[in-house]
Order: sequence, then C-alpha cells, then structure tokens
Amino acid sequence: MVRNADIDPHSVKDSVKLLSILSRRDNLIIFMLADSDSNDKGLEAKSSTIQKTGISKKVYYTRLKQLINAGLVEKSDGAYKHTTLGKIIYQKHVLGLMEELKNIKQMKMVDILTHTKQFSEDEIANFVRIITGGKISIPTGSNASLVKIEFVWTYEDMVSAMVERIQFCKNEILLASRYLNEIIINSILRKANSSGIDVKVLTDSSLVKQYFEAEGKSLKLRDNDKNASERMNVVSNPWYPGKVSRRIANIPFSMIILDDKEIGIEVVNWNDPKNFHGVIFIKGDDYTLKMMQDLYYEIWANASSSYTNNTEEVPNNISYGSDVQNKKQHISIQ
Repeated sequence: MVRNADIDPHSVKDSVKLLSILSRRDNLIIFMLADSDSNDKGLEAKSSTIQKTGISKKVYYTRLKQLINAGLVEKSDGAYKHTTLGKIIYQKHVLGLMEELKNIKQMKMVDILTHTKQFSEDEIANFVRIITGGKISIPTGSNASLVKIEFVWTYEDMVSAMVERIQFCKNEILLASRYLNEIIINSILRKANSSGIDVKVLTDSSLVKQYFEAEGKSLKLRDNDKNASERMNVVSNPWYPGKVSRRIANIPFSMIILDDKEIGIEVVNWNDPKNFHGVIFIKGDDYTLKMMQDLYYEIWANASSSYTNNTEEVPNNISYGSDVQNKKQHISIQ
C-alpha cells in the first residue's frame, strides 16, 4: 500500500503530465495507432494516415508533438511508434484500463455488497479475484501486508517488467545478470546518469568472454598500445563509461534488487539452463530480501573488477561464507 509519505512529488508531477496528455481523445487515438506490436508499421508518416484518423492536419501534428515530448512516441523507419515507456504504459495501463472497464457492472455489484455490510472484506476480495480471473486483488485487513509475488514467463515480458521497475527506482539497483539486453542496459544507464542512484552490476564471466570474442576480433590489441586498456573496456563492457560499478563473476542465476524493497530472481530450467525460462518478482518479504542481499554482496566481494583472457583469474568457486551458505538453504517465500 502506498502511503502519503511515500509519494514522490516529482512522480506525481510526471504522472499528471502524462494523464493530462492521454486524457484527450485525439491524443489517445494517435497513441493507440502507434502500437507497433499489433501493427508492425506503427503510425506511418504519410498524409493518408492523417486522413484515416479523422483529425485535422494542424491538430494531428500538435497532438503528435505532445506525445513525442512526453517520451511516449518516437519516429523510427518512417513511422511513429511507442518508446519503451510508451509500450509499458499502453500495454499495462491503457489496455489494462479498457479490459477492466469490461467488468464495470461486476464492480458496481462489489460496491453494493460492500455497502450492505453483510459480507466480510475477505469474502468480497475473493469474489473480485473470481470475476477478474485473479488479475485484481483488493487489499484487506488480513492480506494488506502479505508478500506480493509476480511470475513472468517470457523474455519480452521480463524486459518490460524490468524497465518499468527501473523507471521508478529511486535509490539503488543491484543487478547480477547472465544476459545482455540492450533495452535494459540503456534504461539503467539513463537512470544512473540522470538521477545519480547507486548502481552495481555483476556480469557473468562466460557472457563477457563471448562478448569480447565476438567484438574483439576487429581490434588489434598490442602490449605497447597505450590505449589497449581503454579499447578493451569499450569492447568488453557495455556499461562503460556510464555511472555504473561493474564486476565480473560466475553468476549462478540472474537477480535484481531494487531500492532495498523488491527482488527479482531468475527461474533456471535445469534441462536448458543457458536460455531464459522465467523470473519471480518478490516484494514485502524482508527475510528473503536480506538473504539475497547477503548472497549478492558475497559474490560482489569475490568478483573480478575487469575482464581478462585468463579465465583462471575469474573466481570459479565462490565461497559465500558459512553463515550465508547456511541461511540461503532456508530461503522460503511466505
């Protein structure tokens, strides 16, 4: 539950700006047409496109400029398409709102049930979960403080979930990753460079090795080259030179810890460990959060600060310490 003390004035201001823009009918029509997932071309930059919208040319370009300035739409390959932020807001909020409006009659029934005072909060909450397919849960006295868990099973949904959380992060990001994704990297770099939050990244050693071998073939690094170290950093480190602290280690599974509040833990498929299988986001479980933080910092302390062609210099058997080793065997999701 968000308390008044937790509300960030800047977030409120940004939210008001976005809601004000999307509340206008013409803006919303243009924004919806820019969805490149349902339409590969997005909103084509042609005069015929304007005619199809039924909006005057002057109003069309005025509204389009507002969406671009808000960071919701951008021009790419001769068409206007959603930015990463635009995709998240469209998929999770605009489409989500339209989907929930289908249940407006049932929601009115819930209000009537509540006013009769003949049913408990838990009974009404269970009813809401049934009619919405579990997509909505009403906080009650008995479940308001429960752990919030979200499962994500596709790589694309994982990227969207990560970017959304990074967008609203305020203080710290701890990431340990077995993957390199350009969208996530750029989101973290923008956040680190613009807001000054503390960012630590642990990259899997095998991933760095593959990246260096693929990109480093075009470089001729010599012992007498005074720029060799700089060249190696540029090639092997996609976070360079952003305001991100990065180390290299053997990562058992990907994880992210956000603002000392929420953690994301990769679900590894034993039969296909190299490919992404899923991730669990957990919020409100202080015990699990503490155990994962301890694990992260143990790996961090034993990690290498730079890439080397000598793989023996990257720790292969990280000792997490007896205390953490014992505790992590008992991590449970309450």
